Amino acid sequence: MTPTLAAASAADLDVIRALLSASGLPVDDIDEHLAEFVLAQWEGATIGTVAVEHTGEAGLLRSLCVIPSHRGHSVGAQLLAAAEAVAASRGARALYLLTTGSAAFFERHGFSVTSRANAPDGIRNTAQFRTLCPSTAVCMRKTFPSSSNEPTRSP
Repeated sequence: MTPTLAAASAADLDVIRALLSASGLPVDDIDEHLAEFVLAQWEGATIGTVAVEHTGEAGLLRSLCVIPSHRGHSVGAQLLAAAEAVAASRGARALYLLTTGSAAFFERHGFSVTSRANAPDGIRNTAQFRTLCPSTAVCMRKTFPSSSNEPTRSP
């Protein structure tokens, strides 16, 4: 399955909120970061979403979500690859994320668990880190080599 990936627009805000809410993901600051969202669409319907909140040389991967009926078809992996490409093209050297139930997925895609304290200030100062995600969420990181835009697994 190869969905169409497209940048979100203001018209997509309610769809993004509904998709994230249905999966138990935070929606409180979505409108502030709408320009960072990429949507996966299939047969005219939005089936997934992802965003990267940029904070200098690090980005916060957030809101990676695929509707249940399309999980297991590599849609999440395609969204993740798109987010990584955007982050690398904007100069990010690492991506961080918080997850309460998808650590195994992210480990399969090169992320490794790290302490929240190891995240750069810009990442720790995001609403996701400060208030929106629970303190029990696992913090993960994936670094990008400085010589190319290809992400690699963090040490």
